Amino acid sequence: MSIYNWIQKVLFENYEEWHMKNPNYEGNGFHISGIDNALKAMHDGYIFYAELTPSHAVKGCTSMKAVVGKSKELVNLYLKIEDKKYLISDLSYSDAVKIMRAFVKKEVLPDEKTYTEVIGNDDAIVKSAFEELTKLLLADPQTAKRFLKKHKHESMEDMDHAWEELFFALERKGKLIELDWKARKDSFIPDVSKLSAGLNLETDEKILHDEEDIPRWGKILNAQWTEYVLSAMDIGSDSYAMMVLSKEDFEKARELAKVILHRIAVIEEM
Repeated sequence: MSIYNWIQKVLFENYEEWHMKNPNYEGNGFHISGIDNALKAMHDGYIFYAELTPSHAVKGCTSMKAVVGKSKELVNLYLKIEDKKYLISDLSYSDAVKIMRAFVKKEVLPDEKTYTEVIGNDDAIVKSAFEELTKLLLADPQTAKRFLKKHKHESMEDMDHAWEELFFALERKGKLIELDWKARKDSFIPDVSKLSAGLNLETDEKILHDEEDIPRWGKILNAQWTEYVLSAMDIGSDSYAMMVLSKEDFEKARELAKVILHRIAVIEEM
């Protein structure tokens, strides 16, 4: 345990030394309320998973991972127990929080009758979704082929790194522009114009007020555009990784990103 974490543990009764991982945070040590906050972010659509890894196996369990279900109101809970994967489907968020808190605070697992072994492997689904998303966003078969050959994307464990590399590849190709959250209108307008070059999209500066911000400017533009969407790739920072996509491509990209537990959304929802 680090000195910082030891101090936290001494000062705060609810500080835990276990590992927590989600798209916004990864590290050893968190306050127990971090579980509630992570699942609230899942419910609100900002992240799609939250994973806990104990410092030692708890009754053979080495990880517990909450993932947004098919309905955004429900959670699927995955447990890795002695190298086998188990699933509790369609939990409410409050029940998932209770189970995860009990796992951390009391080192107990849910009743064995509540979970079933996952037969088969989701890696092929994850790999296929990432490849399809890469081809869609890069919009250049040869570039996409070279990228996929270079970067490992075989399983869910590869996805955080692969997602980051895809961001850099899109930026290099000019398909995406990263803009600081504090950016002024005189930076926002030229960048949107670059992304929408050749698409015949109107960007009326007069209706974008100087004192507003990127989400509000984006909302105004998206209300005007009929066939395109100013969207963003969630890269876990305060900046906006902006893209202009056709509405059809945006819907495909959003769903494919969900499969690999990452997020593409309209700019005003970021």
